[in-house]
Amino acid sequence: MSVTAPDALCDTASDLAHRVADLLNTPERVADAARDAFASLPGELPHSGWQPASLLIGHPGIALLHTRCAQGDARYAALAHAHLAAAVAAATDAGPAAVGDLLLPARLHANAHGGYTRLLARSAEVHAAYVRARVAHLVARQREHGPGLAYGDYDVIAGLAGEGRGLLLAADHGDEPCAEALGDVLRFLVGISHPVRPAEANGTPVPGWWCAPDRYLVPRDRQEFPRGDFNVGAAHGICGPLALLSLAHRSGHRVPGLRDAIRRMADWVRSVGYTDDRGMQWPGRVAFPGLPGESRRPSRQTGAPSRPGWCYGTSGIAWPLHLAGQALDDHRMTALAEEAITGLAHRIHDGPASDDPGLCHGRAGILHTLVRMAGVTGRAGLWEAADDLARELVAAFDGRTPFGYAQVLPPVRPPSRPPALSLSPAPSPAPPPSTVPDRVHHPGLLDGATGVALVLADYADARRGAALAERHSWDAALLMS
Repeated sequence: MSVTAPDALCDTASDLAHRVADLLNTPERVADAARDAFASLPGELPHSGWQPASLLIGHPGIALLHTRCAQGDARYAALAHAHLAAAVAAATDAGPAAVGDLLLPARLHANAHGGYTRLLARSAEVHAAYVRARVAHLVARQREHGPGLAYGDYDVIAGLAGEGRGLLLAADHGDEPCAEALGDVLRFLVGISHPVRPAEANGTPVPGWWCAPDRYLVPRDRQEFPRGDFNVGAAHGICGPLALLSLAHRSGHRVPGLRDAIRRMADWVRSVGYTDDRGMQWPGRVAFPGLPGESRRPSRQTGAPSRPGWCYGTSGIAWPLHLAGQALDDHRMTALAEEAITGLAHRIHDGPASDDPGLCHGRAGILHTLVRMAGVTGRAGLWEAADDLARELVAAFDGRTPFGYAQVLPPVRPPSRPPALSLSPAPSPAPPPSTVPDRVHHPGLLDGATGVALVLADYADARRGAALAERHSWDAALLMS
């Protein structure tokens, strides 16, 4: 059964994406407004802040939106260039770790409008050298200290999965040093797919991406996971490396053991999922089995509810499984991912995503996965759920605010519970809930207005029948393409 595209909704969604881009047209004004917004928050409240050189929460991500809008209106290309120039200046101050965040927006802009030859070459050179040194450091640490990682070693947000995606982009455009550095990353991630036997496991083999308690950034994590844990989610968990390995395999960048590593990771993710009356779901994190209160296979009864959002929820976990199924030519794996998203379409408003419009925790992240999966499967039910969610995001736009959409801040959590997404350590004690603001005006890609606008633009085009790019789209920032 086909569903007719709601033309008026598509027009409005596209128009709002451009209105957000207009609100983000001046890098200096955007940066000033973002800094003021975060400065107004209580010092005790954990947040990512404004990081101008960051792809996810700074100028590079905003440049992606203007480049996207320039597909239909060339004047936005100059705005993308302005944000890229601001990003280059910020990266110069931030150092080599930030340079890789320039690669995706510069490459997409160059593909559409030319230029940036020197910027891309120099950024690729610096990024490749930085990542190779980081991999060497991690390998040396493993040899000296044995197993045990921090999720920031390998994740999408700050680790090798996210950094590897920039290398993959450059390697696909013929950059040999980046291809060599990508090989280092892939070999490291293949390595952590093998079981390890840390002392905390009493000799029992556990997945090699085990996060050691002494590597936690948030002290209360040690209380909840005294022997460490296994992170499942797309933002900080093993689904990030799984997505990178699958994308690299599809592009032909392969190292020994790559397919087997994809299989081990995907099978483990599938094994810790559970099915209830709402469909297939996953916990965000899994503790060691065997201690009181710990469960290897969480369920609603054991107090480990699933979330719908991208960072730790079904929408973020199912898409890497779909990519893995494609890499492995495993139709059961892709079918499982499709069924998980179909189930999600019936429980979109579970949990905090019902309030937040953003990509990371909120409705935009769910909508984008629905659109991606609907484009692959053609399922009418997915398009209908996407339409409903797009209507909600359209209704949530507020032109009186600085950027059109505001990030909904998570409620203050008791000290014993971990945050949903830890871009910075969470201090304690927390301020009384009544004194904490519930929103902040964030312009960025991951949590802010830019991400919502990009999702609305893609929804509008895909709903009208245009195929989304399978490789190197803006959502490569989340390892979705």
